[in-house]
Amino acid sequence: MSILLRIAYDGTEFSGWARQKPRRDGTPIRTVQGELESALSGLYREPVELRGASRTDAGVHALGQLAAFEPPGTIPPRGVMQALAGRLPRDVTVVAAWEQQDHANVRGGNGGKRYRYRIRTSRARDPIGGRDEWHLGRRLDLARMRAAAAAFVGTHDYAAFRTAQCQARTSTRTVTRVHVTGVAGPLGPPEDAGRFDAGSEDQALVTVDVEGHAFLHNMVRIMAGTLVEVGLGRREPDVIEALLRRGERQEAGPTAPACGLTLLEVRWLRPSVSV
Repeated sequence: MSILLRIAYDGTEFSGWARQKPRRDGTPIRTVQGELESALSGLYREPVELRGASRTDAGVHALGQLAAFEPPGTIPPRGVMQALAGRLPRDVTVVAAWEQQDHANVRGGNGGKRYRYRIRTSRARDPIGGRDEWHLGRRLDLARMRAAAAAFVGTHDYAAFRTAQCQARTSTRTVTRVHVTGVAGPLGPPEDAGRFDAGSEDQALVTVDVEGHAFLHNMVRIMAGTLVEVGLGRREPDVIEALLRRGERQEAGPTAPACGLTLLEVRWLRPSVSV
């Protein structure tokens, strides 16, 4: 039997999802998996190994990460979730827990992933909620970005959209949706400089939603970086088709900053038992 966890975290202070060995001087490296395993091991009073569905990079956030483990005790999922609430740090939380009677292969057996990349186009940063945004501070042409984004949908060789460190055996992936929304911005100063509408800054936010079956290392961030170059007028919208055809990483756009990327959901389609 496996217990599955739906996890949310602010990735700003983490060195990614995956557990890492300490530095040479013995200093521990803080990861999401490490924090969760430490909390679970304290709860069960014996080592617990957690399997994650997605190895998010340092600085990347999640609202719907998925992980599983084999419980060494008989604590029901609801009890596990409640206990972890008091053991985990403020920047990571378990939002749901349930059990599955067989071994849960969350990495290879999930039903796909949804990512969101957020780009702030206003001149001013958001000092409160801006930890999950790339503060670009420049106007973007959304019509051009949408025209370019359409070429990503389908099954393609995404060799141009992965890092040299990517260890995937094949770069062919299926993307089912790429949706660009928002307002181009940045907003100009109001006619009456003494007035300020706090809600108006939300209109200076562009989001790129990407859905697919599986993704390569940094694939969504490179897609976002290339779309931003299209939105800035540095590339033409038809560049995506050429990049997919040629498969050369150096010809694609930059890797967008990690801070703007959030893993919205890892889908799980298997029957589950909530307790």
